[in-house]
Formats: sequence, C-alpha cells, structure tokens
Amino acid sequence: MNKKKHITKIFSSFLIGSVLATMTGWNIVYAQNAIPEIKSETEIAIQDTAYLHKLNERIKNLLESGELAESKPLIDEAIQLARLLNNIEGKSFAISNLSNYYLDRGMPDSVLNEIEPNFENFRNTPHEIQIGNNIANAHAMTGNYHQSLEYYLDMRALAAERGETRMEIGITQNIGLNYSSLGDIPSALDHFLNSLEMAEEIDDTLIVAVVLDNIATINKNEGNFEIAENYLERALDMNRQINNRSNQITNHMSLGGLYREMGEFERAKENYFRVLEIAEGLGNNLSRMQAIYNLGMLAIDMEEYNRAMELFEESLELSRKHNIMIGSYFNQSGMADVYRNLGEYNNALELYESALEIAKNAGASESVLATLERIYQTYEEAGDTLRAYEHLKQFSSMTDSLARTDREKALARQEALMGLRIERENREILEKSMEAQQRHTLIVSSLLAVIVLVLIMVFVLYRKKKKANNLLQKRTEELSQVNTVKDKLLSVLAHDLRTPLSNMQGVVYMIRENILEKKDIDSALNQIDFQLQQGINTLTNYLEWAQSHKEGIEADLKVVSMEKLVENAIHEISKSAQSKGVHVQNFTDENITALADVHMMRVVLRNLLSNAVKYVEQGDRITVLTKEINGHLELSVEDTGQGIDPKQQKEIFKPFHFATQGTMGEMGTGLGLSICREFVEKQGGTIRVESEPGKGTSFIITLKKSTEKKRSKIAAE
Repeated sequence: MNKKKHITKIFSSFLIGSVLATMTGWNIVYAQNAIPEIKSETEIAIQDTAYLHKLNERIKNLLESGELAESKPLIDEAIQLARLLNNIEGKSFAISNLSNYYLDRGMPDSVLNEIEPNFENFRNTPHEIQIGNNIANAHAMTGNYHQSLEYYLDMRALAAERGETRMEIGITQNIGLNYSSLGDIPSALDHFLNSLEMAEEIDDTLIVAVVLDNIATINKNEGNFEIAENYLERALDMNRQINNRSNQITNHMSLGGLYREMGEFERAKENYFRVLEIAEGLGNNLSRMQAIYNLGMLAIDMEEYNRAMELFEESLELSRKHNIMIGSYFNQSGMADVYRNLGEYNNALELYESALEIAKNAGASESVLATLERIYQTYEEAGDTLRAYEHLKQFSSMTDSLARTDREKALARQEALMGLRIERENREILEKSMEAQQRHTLIVSSLLAVIVLVLIMVFVLYRKKKKANNLLQKRTEELSQVNTVKDKLLSVLAHDLRTPLSNMQGVVYMIRENILEKKDIDSALNQIDFQLQQGINTLTNYLEWAQSHKEGIEADLKVVSMEKLVENAIHEISKSAQSKGVHVQNFTDENITALADVHMMRVVLRNLLSNAVKYVEQGDRITVLTKEINGHLELSVEDTGQGIDPKQQKEIFKPFHFATQGTMGEMGTGLGLSICREFVEKQGGTIRVESEPGKGTSFIITLKKSTEKKRSKIAAE
C-alpha cells in the first residue's frame, strides 16, 4: 500500500502566528477581568471575532508545521467560539482546519462522517473550496475515486470562477492523481504536467514537489526507475527546504516502493523506517500503518514469511485501533500473500475473500480489481480451474469497465456474469451419461478463453504503456529542448555583451586619464557609438526572440507602405553602413502597399539590413527592391557581399545555428534571421534566401498585397 499525496492545505495564506490567550483567559469571561471600562455587546463581539480569526490562523500555522497534538484543543475552542458568535466565516475556517487535522492524522472516515454531511452549510464561504477539496481527498484515501472526482471537478470549476489560482492548480494535480488510481495514465499525465507548469509559473515549491512525486510513481510503474528516482529526490529536497514533514513522509514512502521494485531491499527498508520516524513525531497513524504494511511486503520479497506475518498483524492492529478501514483490507491481503507463497491456499483464499468484502463496502474499485486478480491466480495455482475462470471473468469485466471509468456498467456486467455462472451450474445437473463430456468441453473452453483473455489483456496493456511512454518521452524532450535553448541564450548573451562593454570601459578609462588626443578621442567615440548600436541590436534581438517564444506576440495586420518602412530602417543602420563605406539604396515603389504588422516589419527590415552591412566590404552596395507577383508583394534585400555557403543556407533560419563574425569582426546573436522567419510567417508571408559565395546574397520576403494605394498612417509616422 503506497497511497499518493493529495494536496490538502497548501492553499492557505502564510501569515505570521501570534501568541494568543486561551478562551477562559480573556475572550469570554469579561466579567471576571479587571477592566476599567464597561464595553458594549458590539465591542465585545468585535473583539471576540478578531480573536477567533487569530486563533484560526494560529491553528493553520500549527498544522502546516506538523504540530498536530497542540492544534486539536485549539480547533475545538475555535468551533465552540464560532458557534457562540454565530460567525459562519470563522466556523468555516475552523472546519477547514479540522478536516486538515483529520487527514494529517490519517482519519479520512472522520472527514466523511462528521464534515461531509454538513458541507452545504459552508457553501459560499471563503473556505468552501478548501473544505470540498479535503472531502474529495478523504474519498480518495478510502478508495472512492469516482466520488472524489466529482468533488474535485466541482471545486476546480469554483476555484477558476473565483480566481483562486493556487487552489485551481492543486485540485488539477489531485484530479491527475485520481485518474492515475483509475488506470487512465494519459489523462493523469496531462493533469500532472498542466499543474506542474502552472505551479512553476507562480514559483510554488510545495505543489511542484507533490506533482513530481506523483509523476515519479507513473514512471516507476512504467519501469523508468532512473527518472522516477530523480523526481523523488528533487521532491524530497524541496520539502526539506520548506520543512514540510508531512510531504517528506510521502517522498520516503515512494522511494521505499521504488527501491523495493528495483530489488534494493536495504535502501527500501531505510526509507520505510524514516517514514515511521517522521510519522511518530507527527502522530500520523495512517502513515505508520502504511510503513509497517510495506515492511511486511518487503519481508515477503525477502522470503522472511514469519517476520512478514508479524508486521501485518501489527499494522492490522494499528488500523483497527484508529478505525482505518482500508488498513484492514491491505493487511489481510498481505497475510493472504504469505499463505499463498507457503502453498496454504485455503487460508489465503479465506483472507482474500474477507479483504474483497472490505474493498467492496468501501467502494474502492482499484482494490476490488487487485483482489479479484489475486483470487483467480490463487485458484489457478491450487488447480481449481473452474473457480479460477469465474474470478478471471469478473476481473476482466471490471478491467474493461474501469478503463472507461464507468462504474455502473461494471456492476451491471458483474451481475450478468453471476447470472451466467448460475445458469452453468444448473446445466451441470444434467444426465449422468452427459456429465463427463460436458465437463471436458467446459474445461477446454475455459482454457481457450483464458488464453484469449490473457492475449487481449497483454495487447491492451502494451498499447496503453506505449502510448503513455510516447507522451512522457515527448514532454521530456520538449522540456530538455527548452532548457538547452535557455542555457544557450544566456551563454551567447554573456559572450556577445562582455567584449564590447569591456572595450568601451577601456576607452572611457583612457579618455579620463587624458591618454588620447582629440582626434583619437573622436575616433574612439565613434567606435563606442558603433559598439553601443551593436549591443542595442543584440539585446533587441534577444528580447524579440524570447517574447515570440512565450507566444506573447500576435500580428496586427494593417495596410502598410513598404517604401516608408524601408526608409526608416535604412536610417537606423546608416551609421554602421557609413563606418564601413557601404552604400544603401531604397528602390521600393511608394505606391505599393501590403497587409503587414508595422512593428514586426520594422524588426525584420532592421535585422536583414544589419546582417547585410555586417557581411559586406567597403565599396559594396545594399539594395532594397519591391515588385508585384501574382497579387503578392515581393520585397528583396540584396547585397554584393561575400555570399553564404550552400551548407549554411539550410540552417540559416534556425536559432543559434548561424552566428559568424562579420567582415570587421562584428559579432552576431544567431537569432536575427530566426526572428525574421517567425515574424514574417506570423504575418502570413514567407522568407527565403538566394546566395552564391563571392557573388552576394538576397533575402526575399513575400507578403499579401493590399488593393489600397493610400499609405497607412502608422507607416507614415
């Protein structure tokens, strides 16, 4: 039993607690206090309300730090005071704290028996969503996944409507955990990754750690042990940093299950003992029971059957003492596993049947399914083929139903199967002369059906596993690619800006120290001006590229005059062109307009002209031309420079793939042409390059032509 972590109380505000007096100290018994003035009933009520709010905040802080024993008397005090004041807001806060307390103590039944029946009383209060989420968590902890999913979906919609982002994120991950428990791994992964992305955006370490733990479990189940271990170690480190001992229990429990699966039994044992140590300090009986049970399962793996039985009995006694119903199920199943390994099949089947009854009463579909599988396997090992086949059909029927997350259909199919079983038993009382033949036919048919069902199950599981692996691999590759691009961006940015800034610092120093003469100063200032322009272009390209990849830029298409835009772009790069002795010509037709985004086209033209200046020699020419082709506008930026190698032309529009020094040592970012392509495509156009080494280069842009002849006001400004 390795129940995963549902997010419960991470959504409360983190306020500083204060040392408060007890109720009998000053809050209620005013008549006994030496107060020099008589206060009105309104003043007393206001004072009590303020105290109630502080008391609830203090309780919340105690629960978050794991001090459960100290928090319970204060919760009782807060509930009593809220009733006396008839303060529904204060009462909802207190009930929210109480539900957190029950869940931290591993008492989901108390939430379902005491809080859920009165949930309607807390509708439209500030803590309605938190209480509803905790009720859903309680259902999930007891295996009622369909009931918990209904609560989660209702509360998430409410959180989104009220703008409570952290609650929405946490409930989204809880929904993913629910789908995981129901066996719908693709839906679980989608919700986990969605909540992870939202949590990272708001830098919420607690939610990130919980989601990482749950994603690790999926990886473990898929056999991706190294990835699972990495996620769990990261989650544990995060929870240690924020001193969340409750979630550390979950991480150690998951690590224990991972190492057990990997066959590293000693490391598994270390983590389970760590769970016991932390749970003892928090008074978390559910986690203590889980850890002892898992140690029992570990003992089975190590073939220490006597020790396993002792641990299951200890865990079972603990679960009964604290009314943890699901603990009886798991520990009886564990004992049955011991008997099954020892070949004592009757004892094993008796315990499995008892565990099955508990799971059915709890509505725990996943547990019912697992027990049915063990029962039919045990009958099969005992040589009782008929009984094995009966339970195999129940198992197969329920597996198909759970895959569609339709519980009612599962129950209907089980009833139908029971009817078929009775009918088959009635047929077995036919004439004695037919009995042997019928039995033989039934056995052969059963074996064939088992083989067919097993093949179908293997095929379905293989398809599900392959689909989940492909999805996980795709998301992992996307994250890896984003991290690689970010690292490259920072590296290039540091390199591109450090050198010109250092050069400018040196020139400024020589000017201050009067080392340079006036003519040298003028030359140095021109050089500084040139390098500043290069630095500005570099930063501009980085910012444009980063903004574009955040999907923060959309094209605003208007009727635009290309002639005016080109003229402005030439003016921007005129100093760079003059310093290299390059002549730039504007041969665009002033009467031709296009549907374009003014801002994007300014960026595109500036980058293309800057690139042209960078890769030409003194005396070369740069020409900008426009013409109409088949109802489109074609704009060309041509130069008589050194040209581009054919191999480089294939990679020229990819980010960071084309960044070489110019003819005078100018540095490039490797982003300019990538930005040009993205911005042109956002405007519904295309861009291509035509070049031959030694004969110059042409970049050709094609845009939709406007039928209007009048210039856009924006372009003319």
